[in-house]
Amino acid sequence: MIAGPSLRELLSPLTQPEILERSTGDISVTYFGTSISYPRLRELVEGTSSLLADLGVGKGDVVILSTQNIPQFLIAEYAVWRRGGIVLPVNPGYTESELAYLVQDSGARLMIASCESHITTRVPVVRTNPHTFHEVEGWNVPDCEEELVTGGRADKVLVSPDDVAVLMYTSGTTGKPKGVPITHRNLFASSLIYTTWFRFTSGDRVLGIAPFFHVTGQVFHVTTPIMAGAEIHTSYRFDPRRALQTVERERTTVTMSVATAYRAMLNSYSGEDLSSMRLWSSGGMPMPRALEEEWRKVTGSWIYMAWGLTETTSPATLWPYPYEGNLPVNEMGVVSSGVPVYNTEIRLEDGELLVRGPQVVRGYWKQEEFRDGWLPTGDVGEIRDGWVYVIDRKKDVIVTSGFKVMPREVEEVLHLHPGVDEAVVVGLPDEYRGEKVVAFVKPRKGATLNLDELKEFCRTRLAPYKVPREIRIVNEIPKTGSGKIMRRAFREGSHS
Repeated sequence: MIAGPSLRELLSPLTQPEILERSTGDISVTYFGTSISYPRLRELVEGTSSLLADLGVGKGDVVILSTQNIPQFLIAEYAVWRRGGIVLPVNPGYTESELAYLVQDSGARLMIASCESHITTRVPVVRTNPHTFHEVEGWNVPDCEEELVTGGRADKVLVSPDDVAVLMYTSGTTGKPKGVPITHRNLFASSLIYTTWFRFTSGDRVLGIAPFFHVTGQVFHVTTPIMAGAEIHTSYRFDPRRALQTVERERTTVTMSVATAYRAMLNSYSGEDLSSMRLWSSGGMPMPRALEEEWRKVTGSWIYMAWGLTETTSPATLWPYPYEGNLPVNEMGVVSSGVPVYNTEIRLEDGELLVRGPQVVRGYWKQEEFRDGWLPTGDVGEIRDGWVYVIDRKKDVIVTSGFKVMPREVEEVLHLHPGVDEAVVVGLPDEYRGEKVVAFVKPRKGATLNLDELKEFCRTRLAPYKVPREIRIVNEIPKTGSGKIMRRAFREGSHS
């Protein structure tokens, strides 16, 4: 077992509303060049909190939040927290059927959704417009009436560090997605870890390119900079050209995103001045060694790797900062994910990495707590000289461009098609995405499957990143003696 250094400040956590009230920075968020000061952000949060109070949102109520990286994400989130509520962030691309499950499992009572988001009819919906603070540039985003940003003031609800702040759903290997209840204590821990480890100050300008609805964007791009009083720069969604131009124009200093974003920026790089960036970091998926080395040649900097899960509220390991050494890799070419962060313990049990620390949630939504606080991560790894190397996953979950896809969920959709007899979904290597979703389908007897039509069938029932990039027709689906599908046969390329 290895453990990170001690940080006493983690023992006295603050809630997110308290942190926002204490933020002493100047600009909180800049959106397409339009800036919102910290005092103005607090006013907007108070006004939205008043609206939520009128709608009956109170202590412990779950509110679905479906937007891209727009100022209203911050406004709505902190307003929900001010009311003592729980934010359930979702990808705006989720379909109504996907949302219906989340409503049923979480007990959500309200949804806040941007104009382009899919919505559910199961709860009241408040619309918010991505064009409100600045017209969205480069994306074809529809207009709608702005219903969220309003005036007024409502009394604060008393919030405890052990109250749930965010309910974020993540996919397991079987069944439906599981809710991860992240408390204010967990968020405080992760935000303080990042702030202290990477030396955030109010002078930092965060390049906010990871989705806010993902745990990386939530912690590194929202709660950490607000804790530090730093400035968040965001432009709706990630675009590699715009990201590079933002660095040059706004002189941003830090960021974190998935490996595919770095590949896209390398492919789009045309000599922009990136010298203002003191920290490039990455988590959410493996980082290819070749990409690290290519990035170093172009920028002079390594991409600092992080490892964590939704269940660890983002960071469990980080590279030391600053790091001046060679690229930490093992014989397999696996880039190390760093060393344990503050007050965090990591151990190996039958090759699986287990984590315990103040940022680790106690258990899953409506399920038993983890034994003795140890989270079984499902990741196979090794520990060398205090550094952690994440080698592979025990689970069948596919990670594509940093998003997790549950094969079973895709298979269930494919089985709904009248021409499909059997289907198996796996992740296969993809140079750009890390992994791509590939479906192997056995047609029903006498049926002829149109692959384009089958993909469209999936698109109407799944978020875009879950839709198979490839669908291959097979004559048989290999099974074990007990009748279980042999996924390994497809992943290892022994079936075509």
